[in-house]
Amino acid sequence: MPPSDRRLARGEHTRGTVVEAVVELINAGNPRPSVRQVAERAGISVSQIYYHFGYVEVLVIKAAAMQVSRHCLVVAVIPPRGPVDVRIRATCHQRRQLLETVAPVLRVAYSRGPGSPRLDDVLAEQRALLRRQVAATFGPELSSRGPHGGLLLEALDLATGWQTWDALRLHGGHSASGAEKVMVYSVTGLLH
Repeated sequence: MPPSDRRLARGEHTRGTVVEAVVELINAGNPRPSVRQVAERAGISVSQIYYHFGYVEVLVIKAAAMQVSRHCLVVAVIPPRGPVDVRIRATCHQRRQLLETVAPVLRVAYSRGPGSPRLDDVLAEQRALLRRQVAATFGPELSSRGPHGGLLLEALDLATGWQTWDALRLHGGHSASGAEKVMVYSVTGLLH
């Protein structure tokens, strides 16, 4: 491998290590890790973090993007056939798995509020992916509602989205299984 390729590979490895350190610190309960804490966790110097990322906000963006993309594999479209109740339970269980896993990083990302276009883009991409999954899984039910299908999709998107999950878990005090039951109940009510 030529020296320039080795340098690029080392830089990429360092960036991955730093982002992984941010995710680990957030998952361990530190919603605003300092650059020094991230550097210590990653086993590198503070100056390397600034060299590779420029500022801390980029680390949160990268951490959110990594968590979302890493765990989006559990968001498979459930085929739009078979009993709707089975599809509802499968969708809600899948959301529980995804949202519980990415919850710490999403809480930090959303707590930073709007204003970072790159972070907003990552979060919008995650929401769009989940919305497309709901639209595909419940396509027959949405089509059967005619002109109200769009409203139903909005309601399903809200009932199965991050903000609702976070409200149930963090503010409502529900366990993960309890929040999943509320989600199933809500989606069932919308689709029947």
